[in-house]
Amino acid sequence: MKTFKEYLTESQKRYDFKIKIAGEMTTEQENVLKNSLERFVTNSFKKSGKTPIQELPLDFPNVKNLEVNIYEVSLDYPATQHELTEYVAQALKMHTSHVVVKRPGEPSEEYQTPVTPRKGALLDDPNYSEAPNAKFEDFYGDKYNSGFVKELNDILKLQRRERGEERPTEGAAKFNTDSPEGKQSPIKATDYDPLRK
Repeated sequence: MKTFKEYLTESQKRYDFKIKIAGEMTTEQENVLKNSLERFVTNSFKKSGKTPIQELPLDFPNVKNLEVNIYEVSLDYPATQHELTEYVAQALKMHTSHVVVKRPGEPSEEYQTPVTPRKGALLDDPNYSEAPNAKFEDFYGDKYNSGFVKELNDILKLQRRERGEERPTEGAAKFNTDSPEGKQSPIKATDYDPLRK
C-alpha cells in the first residue's frame, strides 16, 4: 500500500505559463522576475526566446517598436493569468500593457509555433494519412444514422415526460387483417358484376 507522501507527489500538478515582456530585459530584471515567482514555488524557469524589434509586437496592441522577451515558467502553486500579469508588472515596476501571460495550449499560442509546410493538397491523399486512426463509421452511414435517430427519440421521450405529456398506448387495430373476418373484401361480397348486363 502506498504512503500518503507517495499519493501526494503523484497528485501534484504543474501550472505552465508563458510570460511575455515587451521591452529590453537586463539580467537584474530577469533575476527580479525569477525571485518574484518563487512565491508560487517555481518548478522551472527559462528564457525561451526574444523577438526582434517590431513596429507592432504580437499580443501587445498598445506598444510600438519594442522587442519581446519570452519566458516559460512552470509553477507548483495555482495562479491565474490575470494574477500573474499584475504581479509580474508590479515586481518589474512596469505598466501591465508591457506584460502578457498566456497558457501554452491557447489557440493564439498554437498558431505562432512554427509548422513544417505540407506538400500537396489534403484531398490528394486517398488514405487520409493526416487522420490515421479515424473511424469513419462514427460520423456517417446507416449505423450512425440509426443511432442518431434513436438518441433524438430518447430525448423527445424525456422532454414529453418532463412536460407531463402522455402518449396513448397502441391498442387493437380498428381493421384487423389478421383475423379471419378481415380476410374478405367488402366489395367482393356483393354480387355486382359490371360486365354482366
